[in-house]
Amino acid sequence: MPPFLVDAHLDLAWNARALGRDLTLPLEALRAQDPHPDTPLVTLPSLKEAGVALAFATLFVDPREGAQEDWEEEVYAQLALYEAWERRGLVRVLREREDLLAHLERFPQDGVLGLVLLLEGAHALEAPEDLRPLRKRGLRLLSLTWATGNAYAGGNAEPGPLTAKGRALLEAMAALGVALDLSHLAEEAAWEALRVYEGPVCATHANCRALVPSERHLSDGLLRALAGREGVLGLVPFNAFLDPAWKRGMARLPLEAFFRHKAHAEALMGGGRVGLGTDWDGGFGLEAVPQGLDRHRDLRALGDEGFLGGNWLRWLLGWF
Repeated sequence: MPPFLVDAHLDLAWNARALGRDLTLPLEALRAQDPHPDTPLVTLPSLKEAGVALAFATLFVDPREGAQEDWEEEVYAQLALYEAWERRGLVRVLREREDLLAHLERFPQDGVLGLVLLLEGAHALEAPEDLRPLRKRGLRLLSLTWATGNAYAGGNAEPGPLTAKGRALLEAMAALGVALDLSHLAEEAAWEALRVYEGPVCATHANCRALVPSERHLSDGLLRALAGREGVLGLVPFNAFLDPAWKRGMARLPLEAFFRHKAHAEALMGGGRVGLGTDWDGGFGLEAVPQGLDRHRDLRALGDEGFLGGNWLRWLLGWF
């Protein structure tokens, strides 16, 4: 079997619930019936076809829509969907270390996708103690914000510091064994979080700010700091995250645009600290990714065994 693929960021439940996509269909079948302007890149069969062993699957709500009680309800609805897929044998939720180890042994035979659950943005948590029931049902990663700031920290679109409530949430995460995802954090808050939080850290889906000047991406200083904490960066093959001149409606970029970010990140962090976090179908589709990347199986052209999955697996095994 080819090397395991690991994708550190997929909004699977959000696509199924918010966009009404049946991700149990083959990719061609979904593309044939999907009414949205962005052509889908991901279904569960396409991930299996590609040999994706493991994905960080999000629980995500848009904090610009609805109220806090709506966000909490949606998070649990998405969690229930992952659990329903698991009961059907379509995925395997990896809640504890023994689940991860058993999955890595079983995957070469059955090809079932393993999911590590990630809460993308803590907006749905009214208080740090609300993390505990999610952890009991398998949550293992958390990013404090999604774009907008919240009660816990500033976000990339609304800069601000880590708050006292944010420090309390980081303490709860460390106690419960929930890793910190730096993606979407404001720069100021990210540095403060690195000082406060002593558990495992990563950035599941971000690119290099030196190449795309935007608060959405990580500065060279943060990339070095992440590597110093033995974290991994998941690079995003999304044209707008690869070249600041690219706009929707333009031609797809060549793969060289992605390789520039890969080379820059690896030069700062080392080759063992960089992997994939595609964020595919996270608000864009086929038209917005580089040429030659039409589905997950095409990602194998982007790097070696470590980049494709080994680096993320080593990170997980170090703390999970």
